[in-house]
Amino acid sequence: GTREERAILIRDPNKLIALAVLRSSKLTDSEVESIAKLSSVSEEILRIISTNRNWVKNYVVVSALARNPKTPLAISMNLLNRLSEKDLRTLSTNRNIPEVLRTSARKKIVIEK
Repeated sequence: GTREERAILIRDPNKLIALAVLRSSKLTDSEVESIAKLSSVSEEILRIISTNRNWVKNYVVVSALARNPKTPLAISMNLLNRLSEKDLRTLSTNRNIPEVLRTSARKKIVIEK
């Protein structure tokens, strides 16, 4: 489908449809970035994005996954090591993410100084 159709279909509650969108050869990096920012997608979709090396090479995708409240905690914790100090500061004050992640971001800021 087109970019707009993929944007609609990725939000579908049926995981098979959302997975088909991720497997599409027409899917661009900018679309993956916007999907990673969506809080309306399922955890499974975010998990799949985080396991794809080509997508996780993109810093914007990593940052979006870390900020997304639906990203599984284990994945978010692993992504903390790749974030800049500025993004860690933002995460440390973000009330939408789990407390454990905020605390870890604060500790990383202190360690880096």
